Amino acid sequence: MSKPALSIAIPCYNEAHNIPLILKRFAEVKGELDLEVILVNNGSTDNSEEVLKKELQKPEYSFARTVLVPNNVGYGHGIMFGIRECKSDIIGYTHADMQCDPVDTIRAYNILCQQNQPKDHLVKGWRRNRKTTPKLLALGYQAIATTIFFRKYTEINAQPKIFHKDFLKELQNPPLNTNLDFYILHQAKKDKKKVINILVDFPDRKHGQSKVFSSLLARVRVIRSFFTYLVKLRFLGERKAAE
Repeated sequence: MSKPALSIAIPCYNEAHNIPLILKRFAEVKGELDLEVILVNNGSTDNSEEVLKKELQKPEYSFARTVLVPNNVGYGHGIMFGIRECKSDIIGYTHADMQCDPVDTIRAYNILCQQNQPKDHLVKGWRRNRKTTPKLLALGYQAIATTIFFRKYTEINAQPKIFHKDFLKELQNPPLNTNLDFYILHQAKKDKKKVINILVDFPDRKHGQSKVFSSLLARVRVIRSFFTYLVKLRFLGERKAAE
């Protein structure tokens, strides 16, 4: 069988209500693109497994398949598990919560393919229409990262992120948690790739709530983890930082 043109990994942790929506939307926007969507059941404890089985039996979703991570050990682990399963030369990931429109994934792919050397680029989202608190948090992330590494980082956690599969060889010590988004951008800049930002809308979730910022305490933990990771990465190296 020939390779698909684009492979997208989508980590799904307790996203049973959103899985039918994201499959429907990908089917609407993919057009004639030979697309592979990998839905990573990232140790879900709801009925995601049943929903995936039911939805993926539908012929209109023949472009999608699922892989299972039996136990959820983190957001980053789920993404890496999924993108290592990708068959295409152009791969990437996005969220399952419908805050990232699948059409932006197709746009990012098209922009990457327009570059003279796609291997030397990474295309990612730049979120607009965000609420004040998350926006300020994102700006804080950018400021901390830029200060520690003396490089400009923008919209670190924005999706989608699309790149050539050869980039995987640079991702040897990925963190298992939400710090993966920064690690990928850091490695791209370290590898002298040009990062291309595209504007994307970022609406409210249709179902459920953020697994990361579910409470004030959760936010504090994530921010502390991010700062600690950056310091370790800067001064101890990626292997120690990932431990």
